[in-house]
Amino acid sequence: MPPDEFGVLEPYLELHSLARGVLLAQAGDPLTRCYFPNNGMISLLSVTEQGHAVEVGYVGHEGMVGLQVLLDQNEMHCQALVQTSTEVLSVDARHVRELFEKRGLFHDMALRYTSVHIKQIAQTCVCNHFHTIEARLCRWLTVMCERSSQKRLVLTQEFLAHMLGVQRTSIGLIASGLQKKGIIRYSRGKVEILDEERLRRSACECYFIVRDEYEKFLNENKFSTMSDSRQTQKTF
Repeated sequence: MPPDEFGVLEPYLELHSLARGVLLAQAGDPLTRCYFPNNGMISLLSVTEQGHAVEVGYVGHEGMVGLQVLLDQNEMHCQALVQTSTEVLSVDARHVRELFEKRGLFHDMALRYTSVHIKQIAQTCVCNHFHTIEARLCRWLTVMCERSSQKRLVLTQEFLAHMLGVQRTSIGLIASGLQKKGIIRYSRGKVEILDEERLRRSACECYFIVRDEYEKFLNENKFSTMSDSRQTQKTF
């Protein structure tokens, strides 16, 4: 961002190192802070009244937790759960809204990111409905491996079932099959990725669709601050 835009946030940014399992927010919580991950991964979970949850999206280094503030909302829509050791910059949501309303470069980038993030959530819905559990598990493990930069992951069957919204027994059977193929090594509460490329090829198309969308966003070179004519508010 240009110095004049970054200066709106810089004095208020706080750096945090978050451990796996930290719950940043529950659905319905007041939106008081926004989080910008430098690395790692934060899952967004949709939770039912009975307490059942399923992952509907995730946020990595390309985005932010707390997009609702850009839509003039002050309530979290999903549960935000840290999936792996993650370093984030946090800031009061009011300052993010202030910068967004300046309608400069941050405004345009935030809107573009919001569009890509909606695409990710929509693709996750398609994935949860149409694709096999094995393909979904391979997609999820691939994303985790890439975002955490680790091939040894601390993941229980119960946790994976929770993320994918499936039965725990299904995860056990599929993990055993992937182990026999030499793609992963699975032991109690731990998953080691042995062949990342084969794991990636075993993922459903959703992984590649979302990956390509984020790559286009990160490589976008058309961002520019809004012109004077776009920033001018006209009264009719």
